[in-house]
Amino acid sequence: MSPSKRAKAKDPQANSHGSRGSEAPRPNGSSEEVLALKQSVARARVKELTNNNQFADFFKLPNNLDGCVLRLREELCEVPVVNELGFVTNPYLKLQSSASVAESDKELIWRCLAVVREAFFRADKGAGYQTDMNWKHTRAELDEVLEAAIRLKLDQDSTAEALLASIFSDSVKDRGNFIIHNVDGARGAAQVLVQLLNPSSTHDLGRIERVSQAVLEHQVAPPDFMARVVCFMLISKLGLPKFDPSKYTRIAPKRGGISGDWQVHIASIYQKIADPFNKTYLNEELTRIEFTPEERELLGRISIQQWYVPHPERKDARIAHAVIAGDHSINYNHPEGFAKIAWLRGPGSETIFEDPTILDSLYSAVTSFADSFRVLLPEVQPMAMAGLRRTQAAVERVTAIMRELFWGVTIGPKEMSTTGEDKVTNAISRAHDKHPQLFTVESPETLDSSTKYTEQAVKRVGIILQNWLEEHGEIPYNSKLSGPAEPGAAKLPFWNAPLTYPLRGNSGELDLESLSELQQKQFYFAMRIREIAVELLRAEQWIF
Repeated sequence: MSPSKRAKAKDPQANSHGSRGSEAPRPNGSSEEVLALKQSVARARVKELTNNNQFADFFKLPNNLDGCVLRLREELCEVPVVNELGFVTNPYLKLQSSASVAESDKELIWRCLAVVREAFFRADKGAGYQTDMNWKHTRAELDEVLEAAIRLKLDQDSTAEALLASIFSDSVKDRGNFIIHNVDGARGAAQVLVQLLNPSSTHDLGRIERVSQAVLEHQVAPPDFMARVVCFMLISKLGLPKFDPSKYTRIAPKRGGISGDWQVHIASIYQKIADPFNKTYLNEELTRIEFTPEERELLGRISIQQWYVPHPERKDARIAHAVIAGDHSINYNHPEGFAKIAWLRGPGSETIFEDPTILDSLYSAVTSFADSFRVLLPEVQPMAMAGLRRTQAAVERVTAIMRELFWGVTIGPKEMSTTGEDKVTNAISRAHDKHPQLFTVESPETLDSSTKYTEQAVKRVGIILQNWLEEHGEIPYNSKLSGPAEPGAAKLPFWNAPLTYPLRGNSGELDLESLSELQQKQFYFAMRIREIAVELLRAEQWIF
């Protein structure tokens, strides 16, 4: 069962504002009575935060947690980051040497990250959506959140809480709960933290609340994208005609049902989510959007009960802003983020993510950069800009290699008989000869550290190609008989030609029979194109 299968319940976070601890009433009784009452209040609050232990099975602590932490440390050596001196290191060594987090909290952070890692690996046995996308994103994001917390001048406690929130922000996320994974992640965070901290302590309970609140609030970015996804889901859920909510300007009526003019209410929802710091849309505490009853009724149909907001005027929202800034940096100006976005979109994804080509998938990250940048605090905006040049060069290198790989021109029998790995090696060589400026690396250390992972990526891409060739015999280019001859590379759907997607059934399932035999092959090979792009982009992490 998917970890995001949800029980219907009142939102346990609706009255939480990330306070510095839950205060119990003070009765006129003995110290034992006072303690018992505090413990009762703490238990009730934990029940709310975890939604009655919704993810107790998913986040069960491993029997050998210390061993899990050790395996985590070994794996983090595969994640390159730059330390204060400008040298390449890994997240574990960097955080361990940082004075921004207390020593006791460092241990808590690694234990939480180990628990999440084990949960991901159990979910798909180390090969699938959870591991390939969510886990690899999470382990890389940690360093970006640390950098953001330093720029925001968070104290040690708040920095640790930001890192913990980052760990859990995508910890319960799959294709079925994308729009509400922040709520499930917050419940997951509470589920783990109540096992590792003492929720009967006012101090510890306050930490659990603040981490959970930050997880809830990280969903605010990128705002226009999130607003459009919500509206797309509503239109699809209700079976309504498509329209652009950003261009619908009528003012929503104050009263009345949704049946009269559903476009008005959906457009109003779009406007509020796309402009989350506009105080006219928010509650008095500036913690969430105030929707009308009609809007809440609509949103309830796609399981949205609240839309949380880390308004900049709230001091306690800076924890969430460190997470948002770290998530922005890893998503939109880091090779791992581009790999994640490529993995998320294209064939087999939700309808809204059915891009014509892999290049469109990558371009969507550029669009989301500008969208997400709007909600970043000024202190972290330079950090967001810093990685753009590096990531642009990475995408250009990967594109140059893939262009040579899928050129589609056969130069003779020898070319036909090469292995998948040979094809990749030859493509890299041709790309290097044509674009030497893209393959010039200034740092010798970076060059040395990247060699191992580049070679591994070449082998994996070679295996992807070889497996396809052995099973299907050839790459499924468009037939030359299907249209007028064109100069240049052969047309390959999802690379340099639009991919034809299958129709969907009433429940959204793919109807592959709606495609021709060639189109079905092209649809499946498009998944290989995506895998190749992801492998090559991830190798780019080691080039700074």
